[in-house]
Amino acid sequence: MSLTQADADQLLALPKEFSGKIATIEFLRVQAFTAEYELQGVGSPERFLLDLERGNRKRARLKFQTRARKIHILARIDIDGRPHRNPVDAPHRPDERLMGTHVHLYREGFADRVAFLPGDLPEFAAPAGSDDVSWLLAFLRFCRVATIPQIQEGI
Repeated sequence: MSLTQADADQLLALPKEFSGKIATIEFLRVQAFTAEYELQGVGSPERFLLDLERGNRKRARLKFQTRARKIHILARIDIDGRPHRNPVDAPHRPDERLMGTHVHLYREGFADRVAFLPGDLPEFAAPAGSDDVSWLLAFLRFCRVATIPQIQEGI
C-alpha cells in the first residue's frame, strides 16, 4: 500500500518524539553499526522508525532514515554515500547524478528514489560543521523530532 504525497508530507511534518525513555543515542564513529529507534507522533497514534547505519565497507558512509508505518521511507540522508542518479521522469533533478551527501524524500510513484542536495531543501538546515553528529542533529530536526536525547559518541 503506497502513500499519497499529501499523506507523506503530513507524516514528515508531524512532530515526533522518541518512544519510551531513551537517555542517549549510541553513535559509533569508526565501526560499522545499525540501530533502530521507535518514534511516536506527538498527539497522534502514528508511529515511526528511525534507522541509523554506518557501512562496513566504507566506514565514512552513513545513512539515517525515518520510516512511517514500518515500510515507507519518508526521508533518508546518505552522507558520503555512493553517487545517486534520479529516475529519468523524477519530479526533481530528473536523470541527474548527485554526488556526495544527498537527501532522499518520499515522492508518490517513486517511493524514496528521488534525491535532493541539502541546499535544494530550504527546510533542511545543513550543519555548519561536517562532523557526523552535526548531520544527525540536522536530520532529526528536519524530520521534526521534538526532543533529541544526548548523543553518545563511541569509537
